[in-house]
Amino acid sequence: MSNRSARKKGSILVFVLALIVFISVLSIRLMKETTQELRHVSQFHKRDDLRTYAYSALDLAVAVMNEYKMALQKLGNGQAWQRPLEFANLKEPSFLSGSDEENRVSGIRWKVELIDESGKIPLADVSDKNLQALFAQMVNDNEGGGLFDEDDGRPFLECLRDWEDEDDEDREDGAEDDFYEDLVPGYFTPGRKVTSFDEFEMIKGFGFSMDEPEESGLFFLENGLETPHFRNFKDSFSFYNEGAINPHTCSDFILRVLAGSDDSLYEDLVDKRSSDESRDRKEFFDQMSKLAGEMGFQLSQDNIIVRAVVTVERGKSMFQLHAVLSNQLQGSGASANRNANKTKLDKRSERNEKLKYPMRILALRENENLID
Repeated sequence: MSNRSARKKGSILVFVLALIVFISVLSIRLMKETTQELRHVSQFHKRDDLRTYAYSALDLAVAVMNEYKMALQKLGNGQAWQRPLEFANLKEPSFLSGSDEENRVSGIRWKVELIDESGKIPLADVSDKNLQALFAQMVNDNEGGGLFDEDDGRPFLECLRDWEDEDDEDREDGAEDDFYEDLVPGYFTPGRKVTSFDEFEMIKGFGFSMDEPEESGLFFLENGLETPHFRNFKDSFSFYNEGAINPHTCSDFILRVLAGSDDSLYEDLVDKRSSDESRDRKEFFDQMSKLAGEMGFQLSQDNIIVRAVVTVERGKSMFQLHAVLSNQLQGSGASANRNANKTKLDKRSERNEKLKYPMRILALRENENLID
């Protein structure tokens, strides 16, 4: 009887111990999930704190650009305005927490990336002839260089125009809905102007096609990576600039396109643009004006359009600010006529006028890319 009682007590003890282990494991699991949930919620709470730092960094970048413009009368590539935090010697933002050293917030990192748009050609204003010649030159580069036939660029131009027009009639070398809906997955043409560079991956000829696996796309490879041609294209054309081109900030690729096959002219333009001599700068601007005029573009040394990407981090929390800044009050040329109804872009707001803010904000996104 005593043995049976002892076995019964032992069974109860084992059950109690197992129950304790189970409850302990369950408690640890619940604690981990609660901790993760608190961390997730805190990300959004901390973002509100980081928002102040992001807008402060944006104001700092605007101040640096304005200082450069006032001092040198121009913004050029390779200048310190493109690295505003380093120029202002404010690589870390803890000074914004106040003068009390004990109460300063530590561990915050910020970064400002300025992408010049004023040196880029307005994509919406490029003529079919110039686009076709550009695409033909890219095709020629893929085939080894030398003289090229501008008709080689016609299929890419016609596919682009079929993508943008509202009808469903195929151009000779183009592609309409009947082509795209047979793809896997299928889709349709939008019937409007291209609004982002990512769209080109969906347009026939520019992205990789399973129908022609032996050939890569003009802008995208089979693995989705961008080709050098596409990187040059993005560095040279803009969806934001709707006015004249600033020659001091344009890409070397634009200089190459304007110079054509004249290598000596291209090298002369590169040298004169980087020169500090006023005579060289004037000759550079005159040469660029002539070349750009032949392609139907205007130049302006005063045009400033910059896309700013501000990133502020603290631990695993991150806040990102995207903004397009401009010093223009109005567009010019065809772009001005096209946007004549957008009166809100034609003058500064009353608050902006009162503050005398040196730049106009054309677009602003928080934690959301402007889609380029």
